[in-house]
Amino acid sequence: MNGTTYKEGLTVGLPTSTFLPSLGGVEVGLHRIATGLIERGCNPVIFTASQHISRCQEIGWSLPYPVVPFPNKVFGILRRWPALGFLLLDRFFETQRQRWSIDVWHGTMGFPIGVALSHFASTKPNIPHLIRCCGEDIQIQQDIGYGLRLDPKIDNLVQTWLPKAQSMVAITESVADEYQAIGISDTNIARIPNGVDTERFQSGPNQEQVRSQHNIPIDSPMVLTVGRNHPKKNYRSLINIAVQVRKRERYCCFVVVGRDASALQTEISDAGVADMFRLLESFGEDNLAGQNLPSLPVQSLVDIYRAADVFLFPSLIETFGIVIVEAMAAGLPVITSDAPGCRDIIRHGRDGIMVDPLDVNKITSSLIDVLDSPRLSQELSDRSKARANDFDWNSVIDRYMEHYRSLIDAYPRCHD
Repeated sequence: MNGTTYKEGLTVGLPTSTFLPSLGGVEVGLHRIATGLIERGCNPVIFTASQHISRCQEIGWSLPYPVVPFPNKVFGILRRWPALGFLLLDRFFETQRQRWSIDVWHGTMGFPIGVALSHFASTKPNIPHLIRCCGEDIQIQQDIGYGLRLDPKIDNLVQTWLPKAQSMVAITESVADEYQAIGISDTNIARIPNGVDTERFQSGPNQEQVRSQHNIPIDSPMVLTVGRNHPKKNYRSLINIAVQVRKRERYCCFVVVGRDASALQTEISDAGVADMFRLLESFGEDNLAGQNLPSLPVQSLVDIYRAADVFLFPSLIETFGIVIVEAMAAGLPVITSDAPGCRDIIRHGRDGIMVDPLDVNKITSSLIDVLDSPRLSQELSDRSKARANDFDWNSVIDRYMEHYRSLIDAYPRCHD
C-alpha cells in the first residue's frame, strides 16, 4: 500500500444525478454498491437531487446510509451557466468533504456529476476520485436521438473535463472506446462491470403460479424482454419477430416488462399479434410502499425471469446490458444484439446467441431453434449461469475497494 496507513472504514462520497426510487440499472446498481460498502465496514454517503430523497420518504423507504441533497436547481444552472454552476458545486463538494471526512469520491454519470466532480478535484490538491458513466451521458446514437452529448454545450463540458479526471471506470469495453474517443488515456481507465446478486435468481415460485398471476399461457413458450419503451430498445423489431413467428405457424407468448410498455399496444394490435403479447409496466415504487426498502431488483421481476423460457433482447445500443446478466443468472437462454453493451456480455456461440438487431428473419430463426431444441436450450442455460458468475456483486465491489485504495495511494500524504 505504498506505506499508506488507512483509517478504519473508508468514507466514500457517492454523488449521482439519478437515484432511487427510480428502479433502473443505474439506480439499483448504485444502491447495491453502497450496501456492499457497508458490508465491508465502509461509510458510503449518497449525494443526489432533493426530489429523489423526498420520493423515498413519501413511500416509506428507510435507507441504510446517509443521503444528502444537492442545492436546488444546481444541475440546471451548470447546464445553462457553467461558470456559476461550477462555483456552486465546488463549494458544495468542499463543504461535504469536510463534513463527512470523505476519503474518496465515486461519481455516477459523466454529466452533470462527472464534469462537476472533475472540476472540483482540479481546484484542490489530492482529491481521490473516479467517475463512472452509465449510458446516455457518454454514448451517442444520432439516428434515434440518443445521448446527452448531442447538445453541443454538454459535449464541450464532457470533452473538457472528463479527460482531466483521476480515473474513469468503464463498465464495458464499448464504454472504454467512448472514453478513448474523447481523449481519455487508457492508463486512466479502470474496467469494472456492473453486477448482479446471482443467488437471488436461483429459485422462486413455480412457473405456473407466476404465469397465472400475469395471464401468461401455461402451455406456451414464454419469451421475455425487459427494458423501458425507448427507441434504442428496438421493440419494433420485436413486434416484427412475432409477426414472423405467426407466419411460420408457430405460437409463443412475448412478455415485455418495462416503463411505458403499454404504449406498444396499438402497434402490436395493428400488426395482428396482440394475442401473442403481455405488456407489463415496470414494478415501480408505487407498488413498493412500506417501511423497509425491498431487495432490488424487486422480487416480482426476479420471479418473471424465473418463469420464462427464453430471453430475447434486440437492443440497438446499451452501456451495460444488466437485464442480460439478470436473465443469465436466472438460467435463461439468451438471444441478443451484436451491438454495444450487449456484445460486451454475450460471447457469441459460448454464452448465448448474438445477431444483427435489425435482421428479423435471423432472430426469428434463432428463436425457433432454441424453442425446438431442448438440448440447445439446456446448453445455453448452463452457459448463462456460468457466465453470470463473472458479474457477481461481491467480486465487483471487491474490485471497487481495491481501486479506491489505489486512488488514495496516489496521494499518500493525505491519508497517513
